Amino acid sequence: MERLLPGTTLPLPPGQIREPFALLDPVFAVSGGGLLLSQVSEMTGLPGATIQNWVKRGWVSSPVNKRYSDLHVARILLINLLRPAMKLDSIAALLAYVNGSVDDRSDDIIPEPQLYNRLCSAVIRLQEEDGVSHESVTTLIDAQLEGYEGPVPGAKERLSHALTIMVLNVAAAALMNRANELMAREVLSPRGS
Repeated sequence: MERLLPGTTLPLPPGQIREPFALLDPVFAVSGGGLLLSQVSEMTGLPGATIQNWVKRGWVSSPVNKRYSDLHVARILLINLLRPAMKLDSIAALLAYVNGSVDDRSDDIIPEPQLYNRLCSAVIRLQEEDGVSHESVTTLIDAQLEGYEGPVPGAKERLSHALTIMVLNVAAAALMNRANELMAREVLSPRGS
């Protein structure tokens, strides 16, 4: 089964990825000031109307000249990655807990592309492990925050809490998918002779 860059429809190259968001650098390099809604939609597998709804609700800041920057895309990827097992209002509250107002970068404790990188790195490492435990998640988060110095007192602790919630959410979504696949294969499909 092909692994995808978390929150996208893009294939994840083999090997350990330290900065997964950097895989999108070539896309932004040729985009001329950001991505169009159709490009973001294709990259994420989300309908354009869904992305526009997130903008209207204030969960993603408004695109500039109908173009989505790396900051917009990182936030959309974070929401898309978390939404399978978390309510959208809760995701918005969690992202506000980390970075305050969506339209004010001065209250951010970490740029969203870096938050996406840290979350994806932890998720990719977790997928390589045998199981999920509080200890394994804590170890992964500690590794992701090594060397992080937040802009305000308590930022590292806040980021640790948020990343723990995010990683557990992604793990829960993966377990739900496995359960649904097993249900479809063993219970709902007719068995052959």
